[in-house]
Amino acid sequence: MKEDTIFEEISAGAISPQMPHCKAIVINVGEMKGITAALQELFSTQNYRIYVANTTLSKLPAVLERCREAGVPAIVNCGKEPAAPPVWHPGKPYTSAAVVPGSKANGDLLDFISEDPMLQSFAVIGYQGYRMDPQILVKLQKRYFEQMRLGTLRDDITLCEPLVRECSRALIDMRSVRYSDYPCSNDANPNGMYAEEICTAARYIGMSNRLESIFLYGEECSKNQLTICYKLIAEVIWHICEGILSNIAEYPEYEDNEDYFEKKMVSLGESGQNISFTTSCSTGRWWMEIPGPDGGTIFVPCSKSDYKCACSGEIPIRWLFFYQKYNL
Repeated sequence: MKEDTIFEEISAGAISPQMPHCKAIVINVGEMKGITAALQELFSTQNYRIYVANTTLSKLPAVLERCREAGVPAIVNCGKEPAAPPVWHPGKPYTSAAVVPGSKANGDLLDFISEDPMLQSFAVIGYQGYRMDPQILVKLQKRYFEQMRLGTLRDDITLCEPLVRECSRALIDMRSVRYSDYPCSNDANPNGMYAEEICTAARYIGMSNRLESIFLYGEECSKNQLTICYKLIAEVIWHICEGILSNIAEYPEYEDNEDYFEKKMVSLGESGQNISFTTSCSTGRWWMEIPGPDGGTIFVPCSKSDYKCACSGEIPIRWLFFYQKYNL
């Protein structure tokens, strides 16, 4: 191992709150020496440490609990398929999750999520319509869970950032990447996300204010393509870690400081709805205020394009979506 690498191998039993400069734990379910080797080829200009540990599927819940006790996010390499729901969803309350789907194997997972009573917010990002079961989409729509097609993401990838800003758990199927960028063995698709897009989306997930764990899967590759696939997985992990490190936790509903946040009120005319937007002076993030059923105000993450839409005299679709979710 090079002395200047940001990734360091440790035993799963060594995970503790006393780990110096630790920003995240990479957990390999099984021996994944190829991914570990690819991680150790990467550098960062920032001073932080990411520890890499190997475990088994049966011991994974205990290792995830150690990460929670240490107060650091866990990045789990699951292998070919995602860990079963009891592992990534251990019966503890969580408010938000996101999935980047890539194969038909995600159907059962999304079906489980769509019926999870504990989940308040959920987003499916970068899916291809012809590979998504319409019945699952209907279930997601009934619960006002968000959906972003690949075409929308490609037009402006920054639009996926508000969807994952409060995400506590995320699942990323590497088969969401097109074959030419990620030539895995059996379930590769001719179309999909570009390598740059999956890395950017992963960075946005890493920047979540509430991130606890990310599960990567779809990692079974043919022997001839192992090196390039492992390198892309390592780069996705690197972008997650950079997002974790660069994140600034911001909650405008709890702060009223003009040095940190700037409020903008948009009037849609005498008979229209006035919409209040808040933007961060440090990160450029945006929120819009939604009236709640009890007369209070709900701050919803949004993008600058939503603000521009309101300035043009139209009610943003995202505002209408959340107004219906919280009031209807």
